[in-house]
Amino acid sequence: MARYLALLVAVLALVLVGAGCGGGEESSPAPETVEGTVPTDGGGGGGGGGGGSEGDAAAGKEVFASGGCGSCHTLADAGATGTVGPNLDESTADVAAAEEQIRAGGGGMPAFEGQLSDEEIANVAAYVVEARG
Repeated sequence: MARYLALLVAVLALVLVGAGCGGGEESSPAPETVEGTVPTDGGGGGGGGGGGSEGDAAAGKEVFASGGCGSCHTLADAGATGTVGPNLDESTADVAAAEEQIRAGGGGMPAFEGQLSDEEIANVAAYVVEARG
């Protein structure tokens, strides 16, 4: 009887896993919300535009950590091992491209314009480009 019960549990588990796969709905591995908190003490005013300003990598490391970036991205310098987004250690983006990606999002990544100031975005971009080695 115990064998039958174990087999039944295993079959039910497989059915439940199978039911969750390929169910016609499109889904994205990107989170709908961002984990962590975003510091609000950075200057730079938080509005639109921006890009191309020189950031402070040390300050960007703090924003990367407190903003929850590591929950999606791998970046060895930050001790981050997220697997939802790209491995930033392998990124070839320059600072301007990194700023634009952080600002506008895309490819499953949420936009952080309005959540981070222009200065914070520049700082995170500078940190990621510098830290990837």
